Amino acid sequence: MNGRWWIPFGILIVLSLLLTPPAAVATTPQSSGPLHLVVVSPLPNATVGSNTPTIVVSFSDSVATIDPSSVSLFVDRVNVTATGYVVVGTSTISYTVPSILKLPNGPNNVTVMASDGVHNSASISWNFTVSPSSPLPSNPFGGLKPTTILLYLGVTAALCGAGVGGYILFLRQTTRFTFRRYFATHPVRRTYLVLYLPVGVAFVFLLVGFSYVFSTPGLPSNAFDYVLIIAIFIALTAFGIDARAEMQRIRAFERAFAQFLFEMADAMRGGIDPAKALVELSKTHTNILAKSLRIAADGVRLGRPFEAILREMVAPMRSPLITRYAGLVADASSIGGETATVVYRAAKDMDDFVKIEEEREKQLMLPVAVIYIAFAVLMAVLFALLYIAPTLGTLNVSFIGLGTPISSSGGAASPATAVPRLTDATLKERFFELMTINALGTGAIIGAFTEGRARYGILHSLGLVAATAIAFLLLFP
Repeated sequence: MNGRWWIPFGILIVLSLLLTPPAAVATTPQSSGPLHLVVVSPLPNATVGSNTPTIVVSFSDSVATIDPSSVSLFVDRVNVTATGYVVVGTSTISYTVPSILKLPNGPNNVTVMASDGVHNSASISWNFTVSPSSPLPSNPFGGLKPTTILLYLGVTAALCGAGVGGYILFLRQTTRFTFRRYFATHPVRRTYLVLYLPVGVAFVFLLVGFSYVFSTPGLPSNAFDYVLIIAIFIALTAFGIDARAEMQRIRAFERAFAQFLFEMADAMRGGIDPAKALVELSKTHTNILAKSLRIAADGVRLGRPFEAILREMVAPMRSPLITRYAGLVADASSIGGETATVVYRAAKDMDDFVKIEEEREKQLMLPVAVIYIAFAVLMAVLFALLYIAPTLGTLNVSFIGLGTPISSSGGAASPATAVPRLTDATLKERFFELMTINALGTGAIIGAFTEGRARYGILHSLGLVAATAIAFLLLFP
């Protein structure tokens, strides 16, 4: 007995091995029977790094032909067969999840049902997981770091500067080139300083910003939108301020020119000809017309015709109203006759027109305020939708006949159709982009509505974009 003490322990070990169930082996789910369904991808219990994977199931039938119209695919209990993204072939069904219906992070369930011409049916169901830490999108800049991009841009700028500097040195040696002489005959257009240069800076910022966003994990999903918004501010702020200042400058020129015509008419009634009246008025004017009148008076003293001098004087003011009445006065002075009466009537009409424009601007304040209120109401509605979005279920659109959602029992289908809703993060991002586009368009409409040109509404657009960004940052950090 003492030599056989190990026998009971050996029997217990053998019994435990016989009674222990075999370890589970991960196999591809397959349906049984003549109608055979096999999962191709994603495999059961697999983890995928994309929210838009491609789901593929193969099928075969040993006794009959499978009816393609009977094949249905359900994702998270929602029938997506008729969404337009499901392709049913002779032996497979595939579904590439679109970005607008991308799957949420975490576990997801897929069910496929099919039947053949002799009423055999089969279904298969499995789960897979979308990884919460999805990989970063591919970097279109080839993995370049922001510092590398800045280095390349700096080297390019240095080479361009060296080339331009060498060319200027060559001109100095050959033609005695000086910047003062050049810019005296080739003045720099304001457009280069307020639009083209900021647009170039904004483009560089986009390159560096997008590279940083692509290469930095953990940033918000709408980081690209904020980079784009900052670039819009860099590109358009100077141009918007200049456009607004130009509009105010034109209004000031129109008021001053109307007053100038009144004074010229009074001088001409006193027996002074238009040219001498212009010279005398240039000595007393201290408003916005003072510089233009001094230059015109110098032209009169040099013996140039009054008509040509008047037209050249008003050209830089860029006002169609001033150009029109200046041309009328110039034509009247060249023809002769009751020129003083014509100048006075022109001054009176122009002054009335300027007052009408000022009154119209005041009256348009109310419609502009209404546009701002409508924008705020739209934003409030979208915020309300975003707040209640997590509590909403699927959307019933059975009236358009897109199919039926899978029932809780997994077999029969209910009579309603369900469309998978977007994730909360995607909804916020899409609504933010919608409000940004709406803000840009609303500002352009205000500019075209009040001043006749969309560029005069750029500051309105930038203000609305800033308000949208701040509101989303505060309410949905």
